[in-house]
Amino acid sequence: MNDNSINIEKKEPVQEPVQEPLDENYFSIQVSAKHLILASPVFKKILTGGWKESVTYLQKGTVEITAEGWDLEALLILLRAIHGQQYQVPRKLTLAMLANVAVLADYYDCKEAVYIWSTIWIDALEEKIPKTYSEDLFRWLWVSWAFQLPDQFKESTSTVMSWGDRWINGLGFPIPVRVMEAMNKFREEAINNLVTLLYDRREALLSGTRGCCFECSSIMYGALTKEMRSVDLLLPRPKAPFPGLNHKALVQKIQSFTVPQWTLPSSGYRTYCHSCANSSFETLLGTLNDLIQGLDLHSLIP
Repeated sequence: MNDNSINIEKKEPVQEPVQEPLDENYFSIQVSAKHLILASPVFKKILTGGWKESVTYLQKGTVEITAEGWDLEALLILLRAIHGQQYQVPRKLTLAMLANVAVLADYYDCKEAVYIWSTIWIDALEEKIPKTYSEDLFRWLWVSWAFQLPDQFKESTSTVMSWGDRWINGLGFPIPVRVMEAMNKFREEAINNLVTLLYDRREALLSGTRGCCFECSSIMYGALTKEMRSVDLLLPRPKAPFPGLNHKALVQKIQSFTVPQWTLPSSGYRTYCHSCANSSFETLLGTLNDLIQGLDLHSLIP
């Protein structure tokens, strides 16, 4: 990160925003007020809204605005796109750079001004949405929210919720609180549904409402109890926000529960391996999906 200043002038600038290195960590960029005012309500307010910057700008025809903490390359890409410097804007960005540009476009409220460029950058991305929890996954989550990509947003939120093992936050990206709250809500509900299913089936086996006979319910009750204990789901019962638990891994553990095999005597001297609707965890618990359904983007846009 660098400390940058944006020198804004009334007169038209040279062909493109000018980057002048002043020292190792400070750069000055000359831009056009006209372009910024048209592209960004934030810059328009700064330059015409009665702030001290706008007073200086109106009196002197130029003003310097400090832009601290921004990625310099991302800032230049955004400014060149706003100024219509088509040949100076890269056609291809890394996911990390695209996420940085999206942060700036969101902050200065000028996503519409770079909409066409955003479609080009997204189509050219080499990084696909990760299938596991990672920083790139949150970059995709942020980019899909910032540029309103419903399919990518649904896939990203699904993976985040399915793999999250603690309270989900935005990893520093300005993702709205309502999105974070929705993801945490559905993650907790999904894990709670799994835990409740196991406890309900265990209680049903204990009471005899599940199992075709005493031996069946007793054996399956013991097996389920041991398996639940082996994955730390027994005593105490996990509670929201379920720290240390992620939905995908929990489903995979449940699906790997060992099914007991036993025989019961039949008429005569023969025995047979017992089989009924409750003698396997697959039939006892039903089909389990290890992915939580992703969020609908449009339902979260105010």
